[in-house]
Amino acid sequence: MRLLETSTRKLVEKTPEEMRKKYISYAILSHTWGPDEVVYYDIIQGTEDDRSLRSRLKVQNACAQALIDGYQYIWIDTCCIDKSSSAELSEAINSMYAWYRDAAECYAFLEGAPDALETAEQKDEFRRNRWFMRGWTLQELLAPARVVFFSGSWQILGEKKTISPLLARITGVDEMVLAGERAVISVSVAKRMSWAARRQTTRPEDVSYCLMGVFGVNMPMLYGEGGECAFLRLQEEIMKHSDDQSLFAWADLDVPPEEPRGLLATSPAAFAYSNSMLPYHDWEPREPYSMTNRGLRIQLHLTGRDDGLFVAALDCPVPPDYRDSSFLAIYLRKLSGNAGEAGREGQHYARVQAGSFGSVQQRGRLETIYVRQDQRRPVNEGVFPHHILQLRNGPSANVYRVISVLLPRVNATDDVSQPLSLRQSARSWVPDPLPLAFPLLKGVGQLSAAVVFERDDGERLAVLIGSIGGFVLAFDAVELGDEECHMLEDLVDDFEPSAAGRFEREHHSVRVSVTSVAQGSSKYYLIDIGIEDIWRSMRVGDMLIEATDELLSRVTGTVNRGVSQVEPVEEAVSREQAENEEPKKLSKFWRRFRT
Repeated sequence: MRLLETSTRKLVEKTPEEMRKKYISYAILSHTWGPDEVVYYDIIQGTEDDRSLRSRLKVQNACAQALIDGYQYIWIDTCCIDKSSSAELSEAINSMYAWYRDAAECYAFLEGAPDALETAEQKDEFRRNRWFMRGWTLQELLAPARVVFFSGSWQILGEKKTISPLLARITGVDEMVLAGERAVISVSVAKRMSWAARRQTTRPEDVSYCLMGVFGVNMPMLYGEGGECAFLRLQEEIMKHSDDQSLFAWADLDVPPEEPRGLLATSPAAFAYSNSMLPYHDWEPREPYSMTNRGLRIQLHLTGRDDGLFVAALDCPVPPDYRDSSFLAIYLRKLSGNAGEAGREGQHYARVQAGSFGSVQQRGRLETIYVRQDQRRPVNEGVFPHHILQLRNGPSANVYRVISVLLPRVNATDDVSQPLSLRQSARSWVPDPLPLAFPLLKGVGQLSAAVVFERDDGERLAVLIGSIGGFVLAFDAVELGDEECHMLEDLVDDFEPSAAGRFEREHHSVRVSVTSVAQGSSKYYLIDIGIEDIWRSMRVGDMLIEATDELLSRVTGTVNRGVSQVEPVEEAVSREQAENEEPKKLSKFWRRFRT
């Protein structure tokens, strides 16, 4: 450990053994960095005077205060760490909590703070000081037994114990912890995270690195990995030392409800509302949870809901009342297997509705599940032994009825795989015995199936399902008129594959969407089809105008919306014939749109 002599402001090295044997005590400084700090090489090379007066005075006053208090040494991070050495920096960061804990006294210098805490205005100015918003100063508040706060002019404001009520309101840290009556390590993981939720650091990774000591873990420094990766590593280290499930009791209000997430948070900010989260005592046996190459493996009690989601009970009571037999819960969506149905070990899930919690008293069945942290790579993507197309939702059979599902002749008589069990069967619009599920043919422009619809007026439409290439699904919509089509091969030349979406045709607008679900060795593509009769809606207006013009012409002798014309004899005869046909035309028009 490198220390600064308070009398000479020279650096000295002390081994841990020497510190113990000689009972060397030291003071330590807690402060926020400015743009022009006195650093290690300034002390070594004697270039302190090149730094700003503010920085020089901070070091000088800290040394002077330590000397007055009887300390031969003081530790100041800016001066005592050679930041040019990544190895030394990593060691220092991993040791820093212990150094603050072992210090005889910590001087918390709050630059710009008032000289007293007597009035409401002074306390408010104290509360808004930058020291309370920095990440590193949290451990500097928690670790030392004795912390003395100094104003910007180095006036004593009070000790941590004596002003603990004010500090508790500012930081969210329990008074008992600040007063030294309760150990930091005994506080729930979620609550400790909440203390850091609104703190900031210059480098994004330091948000996690500054919390290692608070959770009693160590990990290597990897600057450049990003704040999210560093925080995930921190949580993984915490899981190795604690089974406190309040680690999963976070809420991110900025995440859309349907967006899939992992069980671990992406930053301490997600714990801003978790200050009251507590774990139950270790009252029942359960397997340890850990991160694997399939995601986080954990046992949770799951209860299925009617909307297909699962309520997963955490081993935590529900705040703020903590009623007996209450369990805090989060919401999960199943990514593999049948939606809304638990029961198989090792299924993949994702957290949804990540901005809210639930509560249960009956916890449901205990399941071993996997939750991938990176939900941008869904578990059901990739190659499976079987790839199966399955019809799920379709148009109303009252308007568009399915008259055939055409398959390649090679598969027409095959025993097609059983369809995935869904809450709502496609049998409501696909009549028995037409197949609901069939294999995906893989290859460029391969046509796997055609679903042929017949409108209530006899007009026919085929929705084609195939692939662009490999395992990429493609679709098309072909208007057949009143033609019959009995073989899929007759539609191969018409197949122009494109991605799922909307297909605008002359008389129909077709919408196709697909959702993939993994079940055992099979990957199912659940296909939803919607059809809108745009020809009919357009023809209604045209035929009404046409019929109105014809009626007006019979009464007034005018056509084309009131423009008077003199009719030749031949046209008058033609009009008379048309008048004789008019009742038939109107009768046919209204009969067609009566229902």
